[in-house]
Amino acid sequence: MNIRGKKRKSLMTGVMLSPLIDCVFLLLIFFLVTSMIKRFERQIPVTLADDTSAITDEPRDDAFPLGVAKTGQMYSPVGQDRYGVRQFQPILAPDGFLKQLIGDRGGNLPVTVMVERGTSFQKVIRTQDRLELIGFNNVRFRIRDFPLEDPGNAERLPPSEIGSP
Repeated sequence: MNIRGKKRKSLMTGVMLSPLIDCVFLLLIFFLVTSMIKRFERQIPVTLADDTSAITDEPRDDAFPLGVAKTGQMYSPVGQDRYGVRQFQPILAPDGFLKQLIGDRGGNLPVTVMVERGTSFQKVIRTQDRLELIGFNNVRFRIRDFPLEDPGNAERLPPSEIGSP
């Protein structure tokens, strides 16, 4: 007969520390890495514009406008109609025209390329490459909602043609 009673194992109650230590180390690593990223972000030089530079009495646009049609044909400006819509004519020798333009104006003055809506992206990129190879450094792009081929007709394209490439 067993006079001694069975030893009861006491139940272990409490918090397991090993998962808690793992979480603390992961948080420590996270905060160290993010603080290093913040330090690198502060080293990037950023020049902010003056808050009064956008306020002028009279707008001045010294950009030279060029046009690109859906066919990829380049156009030069010939004036404006009575409504202020810029009119264009086709450029027969684009490289010669652009070389003369860069000789007259220089490469740092901006050029605004008016792209007819629906022009394929590849034709726009070819125009940008052509301008950069000739030496233009400041090229802007705008979308024109009406065709360049008919300067007298400034009606907007129908919605069915706006979405088509």
